Amino acid sequence: MYLCSIMKTKLFYLGMTLMGMVVGYLYYTYYGCTKGCAITGNPWRSTVYFGFMFFLGSNLIKDLITKKS
Repeated sequence: MYLCSIMKTKLFYLGMTLMGMVVGYLYYTYYGCTKGCAITGNPWRSTVYFGFMFFLGSNLIKDLITKKS
C-alpha cells in the first residue's frame, strides 16, 4: 500500500516534468526569439527550463491536492 503511494507520487512528478518539457519546446517553436534571448533562443534550454519549472510547480499542486483531501 505504501509503495503504491510512492509510485503514484513519482509518476505524478515525472508526468508534470515531461509535460513541462513539451510546453517548453512548443514555446520555443512558436514564440521563441532568435536573437538575444538566453532561455527561449535555444530549444534545449527552453525545454529543460520549462521542465524544471513544471517540476517545481508540481510540488505546489501536489501539496494543494493533499491538503484538500
